[in-house]
Amino acid sequence: MDTRKNIRERRTEKLRQLQQGTGRRTDWGPEAGHWEFPVYREPGQERGPRPEGEEAPPPWLREGQGREYGPDPEAEWNRKWQQEWSRYDGRTSYPGGGGGPQPDGAGRRFAVKVLLSGLLFAGVWELFQWEHPWADKGRELVTAQLNESVNVNAIAAWYEESFGSIPSFLPAMNPAKHQEEVEKVDSVAKHYFAPVQGKLIAPFTPVQGGVLVSAPAGAPVAALDTGRVEFAGTKEDTGFTVVVRHTDGVQSVYGHLKPGTIQASDWIKGGETVGTVAEPAEGGGDGTLFFAVMSKDGKAVNPADVIAFD
Repeated sequence: MDTRKNIRERRTEKLRQLQQGTGRRTDWGPEAGHWEFPVYREPGQERGPRPEGEEAPPPWLREGQGREYGPDPEAEWNRKWQQEWSRYDGRTSYPGGGGGPQPDGAGRRFAVKVLLSGLLFAGVWELFQWEHPWADKGRELVTAQLNESVNVNAIAAWYEESFGSIPSFLPAMNPAKHQEEVEKVDSVAKHYFAPVQGKLIAPFTPVQGGVLVSAPAGAPVAALDTGRVEFAGTKEDTGFTVVVRHTDGVQSVYGHLKPGTIQASDWIKGGETVGTVAEPAEGGGDGTLFFAVMSKDGKAVNPADVIAFD
């Protein structure tokens, strides 16, 4: 019983000391009996006099002692945002200010590129609308650049010399391995239209440079492929003749036609009518179409090797 009584008395005394504050540490000073966090103040704000009766914070929370608070998160974010836009002219948007960040370098360069692209497009469009010999040469140059395939042999050789091998994701750059496949695809994808259905009466010869096909007078004559009319007029040996330059540089010639409405500089699609077979001079019977194909280098090609006439 005495032991239990002594324990109870010691507990009661301990609680009394805690309530009176006599049992806590006193090495922090008397002002540590009540802790207070400092009030946040805006930068530059003057510290006013402490109200009467307000206790000072403990020493480890006073300015210049112990742990210090970090920068305000909002102020730090604003500082980083300003640094992000430091490459521009400094005109940023702040509360009470106007406008957003105005780019000075990259934005202006992009605007200049857009302007130059628009001017170039307008110039090419005007070139195709202008009827002049100089414009004809310009149109031929633009058409050739847009339709001729790029020779990747030099690029492939440079890449292989620099990096050791052709990358697997660029199989088309390996001409030695894929040349046959490319030729097969080209031969299947390219389709030429027969100018007329008739009977071949004069085969190709290098001297004549073309073939003669017998067809009913008035039969429509179709263009071999899409292209631009280079010439439409009368020639001494083939009568009214139409010459079409196609997008791949090939030229097709149609002679002994009936004069029509087609004119030079007209664009025509593959299979579209370029004219009709003229009647023979003696009258009656079938007419005769002269048809020739010229390669990019100006050499005559046997049309029968390209299309079938019957």
